[in-house]
Amino acid sequence: MSVVTMMIVGDSISHGSSGDWTWRYRLFKHLKQHGIALDFVGPRNDLDAIETPEIGDGDATYADPDFDPDHNAQWGRPYCLEMGEIAQKVAAHRPAYMLVLLGINDLFWYGHSPDQNEANLRAFISNARTGNQEVKIILGTLLDTHKASVDPEFNARVSEFNRRLILTACDMTTERSPIVIAATHAEFVASAHTWDGTHPNGDGELRIAAAFADTLAGQFGVGAAYPRPFPKVAELRPV
Repeated sequence: MSVVTMMIVGDSISHGSSGDWTWRYRLFKHLKQHGIALDFVGPRNDLDAIETPEIGDGDATYADPDFDPDHNAQWGRPYCLEMGEIAQKVAAHRPAYMLVLLGINDLFWYGHSPDQNEANLRAFISNARTGNQEVKIILGTLLDTHKASVDPEFNARVSEFNRRLILTACDMTTERSPIVIAATHAEFVASAHTWDGTHPNGDGELRIAAAFADTLAGQFGVGAAYPRPFPKVAELRPV
């Protein structure tokens, strides 16, 4: 059985922090249950230490460390920075699949225009292909946040980002390096599926993992769709 290599590229939503399972864990367990010989790859294997103000200072306190924790995600990460580093990372780690969940920081912290965000996304894709011309790319849509629910202008910017994400995937997909969309936003509601209005709780992790699992199964024949209804997750994180 050949090993399937995957690189998860993301920000804090994928990186996780002290005590999290992470959606990376949920996806890994699901794919292994369906007989996939799986290797997560990337330059990191940690969580963020939530008790400290530094970003990316490293923490190994996963709620369950029994999975492959390698990844390429970091708190605060936007497309506009990752696009300059992704070629080297893809070349170094050679993922067959790249699962990407980025963009909220481009909107929130960097405030780029829709045109600039689209240009950065296109550069990110082109640069990733420089590292591997045959990498398969799954782009996750931006999730619901508390800010979007109370700020109509920000919500409109999120919707526009997701619209352009889908159009860019359609425009840049190729036979050698297909690009597909994982509708990570579809079943995710910030009020129920985050612990702080942005970052996923256990229930949110399941929904993100399920969206990527559904896409891997439906578009590439890897694993199986995630079963519904979702189980209720017992939270370990203190309120």
